Parts: sequence; C-alpha cells; structure tokens
Amino acid sequence: MSFTISNLISGGLITNYYCTSSCKHCLYNCSPFWPKQYIDKETAIKAFKIAKGLGCNTMHIGGGEPFLNKKGLLEVVRAAGDIGIHIEYIETNSSWFTDENRAIDYLLTLKKEGISRILVSISPFHVEYIPLKKVLGVISACQKVGMGIFPWTSEYLNMFLKLDPEKRYTLKDLEDIFGKGFIRDIPKRYWIHPGGRALKYFFDMGMPLKELINSNGCMELFDTSHFHIDLFGNYIPGLCAGIKLKATDLGKAFDKDRYPIINILAENGVKGLYEYACSLGLKMDEKREFGSKCTLCNEIRSFLFKKGLHKRELGPREYYSGLLN
Repeated sequence: MSFTISNLISGGLITNYYCTSSCKHCLYNCSPFWPKQYIDKETAIKAFKIAKGLGCNTMHIGGGEPFLNKKGLLEVVRAAGDIGIHIEYIETNSSWFTDENRAIDYLLTLKKEGISRILVSISPFHVEYIPLKKVLGVISACQKVGMGIFPWTSEYLNMFLKLDPEKRYTLKDLEDIFGKGFIRDIPKRYWIHPGGRALKYFFDMGMPLKELINSNGCMELFDTSHFHIDLFGNYIPGLCAGIKLKATDLGKAFDKDRYPIINILAENGVKGLYEYACSLGLKMDEKREFGSKCTLCNEIRSFLFKKGLHKRELGPREYYSGLLN
C-alpha cells in the first residue's frame, strides 16, 4: 500500500521554533534555547504555493513566537498575499509588547497587508513566563486599531484578571491562588495535544505498554485539517511533532525507502514502530504505563534519534535534544 497526502484543508506556517518561553504544554518543544532562526521569504512562498496547490487557501502563522522578528513576519504576510493565501490569524504570546504606541504602529502595518485577527495566548503555561500586563497591552492595541482578537482562551483571561498584572506565576502559584485541583483540571479547560513537552507533564502514564502495542495503523498522520509547514520547508504530518516530511514531497506516494517511519506507522501503528525499534536494541518493561500511544511513539522515536537513525524523518534535532535532556 502506498500513502499519499494529496489534499490540504487548513494549516499553519511555523516561522520559528525560537521562543521566549518554555511552556509545559508546547507541542513543538519551543524555548529560548533554540537557534534564533526565522523563515525566509523564499521558503514561505514555496510553502504557500504547495498549500494552495493542494487545495488550501487559508492558513495561520505561528511559532515559536512569530513577532520576535517583525521584519521577517511582515515579509511572510506579504508572501501570503502574493500567492493568494488568506491569513486567518497570527499567534502571539505577547512577549514582544513594550509600549502601546509601538504595538499600534506595527499592528497597523499588518492590517494594511490584510491581517485582520491576532490569536493572543492566555493560559496557565504562558503566565509563567509573560506577565498579564503584556497580554492586556496587545489586546488594547488590537482594539484601538480595529484588529480582531482571538483570545486563547477567554476563560483564563477572565480568571487571571484577579492576578497582579506585573507578576509571573508558576503552576504551583496558580494552584495556591485558585485552589486544589487547578493543575489537574487544566486539560478540561484548555486543549492540549499529546506531543512535545506536554507528554512529560500531562501524558506521562496511564495505559500499559502491552495494550498500546496492539493498536492498528496510525492514520492520524494523514489528517490535514490542522497541518503545519515549518521554516525549514518540512511538513509535520497530523500534528505529530518530531516527524518531518519534505513539503515538496506532498502529493506523491511516500516511498518506503525514503520514508520508512511514516510507512511503518501508517501500516502497523506504534506496534510496528515498537517491533522495529526492538530489533535495533530497544528494551521496555511490558508493565510500564504510558499516557497514550503518542507518548510511546515519541519515546520510541527519541530512541531512534539517539541512535542517529532516520534523520530525514526525525527532527528537528533540537526537538529531540530538548526531550532527551
């Protein structure tokens, strides 16, 4: 059987993995320790052309933190306009905010280029690194220029208005303030995908290995309802952070020699990947528990990465380095 991604529905462009924060839920394991690399206009144009050619006319822009390179972000926005891709929103953690006038000037520039909405991140993870004052500053600046706001999430914004806007708060601080169970209930209030740093903090155990390796093929890899293409021209299939395909290979069958990992997962799921890794020396206690098949898959891929295998499919390097350290 050959596997192909021939249609893209909706997705995002990752401009950078470098970020001011190391949020505990981060799917892509972003942090201040990544290289300060940013997508160039040529790569952005190629990504937008590929997306449009496969049926996607609307995308968002995310990171990392896209606003850490305002000139670069503006070039990406203009590239989208040149190709005819509508930017639904740009994500931000608001760390770039210094004063309202500067924010207003830059938002007006983006608005002139067709940007109409900003996704403002508001969560227990972000407030650990970014005081609410910056978030409120971005929201106010958006309102003054007539820019739409996508608060992610408004529930936490309303809750955090009780906090000192000048301070940052750890999860423990928030639990002390809002009561026992605050941390436990976060996944009920805030969507967290089982990948990246979230695997350590929210999906660490619960299902026995023996049960997980009886699963079928992992067809989530081919879900294109929320895809991403990154600054290196990689397509991340099905929100599976740590797996990468050349975006230029979309629309063609994924050759088994070129992409063995995705073919193993598509045909036999995490069971197939586990058996393959065991043949290379992986040893796991069958009684051990994992939070989900994604947790197990990520650990197996980390093992393969550590052995220096499948660099075409496993990466970026910093993603696995962050998990291994």
